[in-house]
Amino acid sequence: MEDIATRLCADVFTEFRRYDQRIRARQYVDGLLGADGRKSIANIAAAVGVAGDAQRLHHFVSSSRWEWLAVRRALTRFLETTVRASAWVLMPVSIPKTGRHSVGVGRHFSPDAHQVVNGQQAYGIWFASAQVTTPVSWRLRLTGRWRDEGSLGAAPEDGIAELLDDVHDWGDPLRPALLDVRGLPGEARLVHRHLRSAFPVVMRISGRVDVTADHPVLGGHTRRVAPAQRVLDKALRLKRSRPAGAPGRPGPAFATTRVRLADDGPGGGPLTALGVWHDLRRPPGQVWLTNVRGRSAPALLSLTRLHEEVAHGWHTRGDAVGLRDFEGRSLQGWHRHMTLASCAYAISALRSAGAVDYSVCGAEGPEVWGRSA
Repeated sequence: MEDIATRLCADVFTEFRRYDQRIRARQYVDGLLGADGRKSIANIAAAVGVAGDAQRLHHFVSSSRWEWLAVRRALTRFLETTVRASAWVLMPVSIPKTGRHSVGVGRHFSPDAHQVVNGQQAYGIWFASAQVTTPVSWRLRLTGRWRDEGSLGAAPEDGIAELLDDVHDWGDPLRPALLDVRGLPGEARLVHRHLRSAFPVVMRISGRVDVTADHPVLGGHTRRVAPAQRVLDKALRLKRSRPAGAPGRPGPAFATTRVRLADDGPGGGPLTALGVWHDLRRPPGQVWLTNVRGRSAPALLSLTRLHEEVAHGWHTRGDAVGLRDFEGRSLQGWHRHMTLASCAYAISALRSAGAVDYSVCGAEGPEVWGRSA
């Protein structure tokens, strides 16, 4: 089989207008895949045998005028014809930095480190299947002194909306998006904005978000408002499901129930709440809300596990291809580096997935999803 790197670069890098840009892009991606240690420009150049060409690669990423959004769109379309995906997974990430001069660097709370760190805050969206997960688009949050860099930085809700717009335009618009909004600034606004949108979403939320239960036993005839985790605890006592696991190692308990957002009027759309328990003596360890309809509880549970795959990949494969390693003050340079690093990530993920029958995967077509009426 033709090497996946050659196939991907041939398809995706047609977005570069000039031959020399296509050469530089391939060198950069090969260097990201082959360089040892931090993926600096010098290490990338040395890894592809052009140590004296570091200045040209630096110019290509930081100053050359090529459209990174067009390359991201081409990468997404390549993946759409290569692997059948189940969801888009959107995840906020923290990129620690030692200095203050890289674009977007500031003090912020890192969910990974569970403390305030110095670094960049970004939002990425992954193309996710059972076999392959890979990022396809990014936004960098700009605060403080970096706000003057331009309009590409965004508040959390704006960055998330822009990423969803990206994949809605580039890929299957009916494929659901998974979002973990726990602890993000404006969590309540994010929940209401996206669960009421036309885009099918599956959102992991804080269990304290208020809902009303449709089931009279859970919500009462007056439809009392209650935290989602309390409603799900009642649902678990009514009916418990447990997915099949390995012998002696059963999977987590889970339950679903129909709810509405607490401040929705009579015309507010019905939602599905999913709770997951690893310890039945405690509240659910995971609480999800979705406007997706027609999915069984096991199918929703399986879908949410893609978020764990993406998080694992960010900390392993993401480090290996340099997603955290851009150093520079240029916002455009950061976006170009993240775009090429996403191409390297996709190549690495597809190689790990093994031989892919492109004709079969491309012919299967997308899985059909929809949102609640």
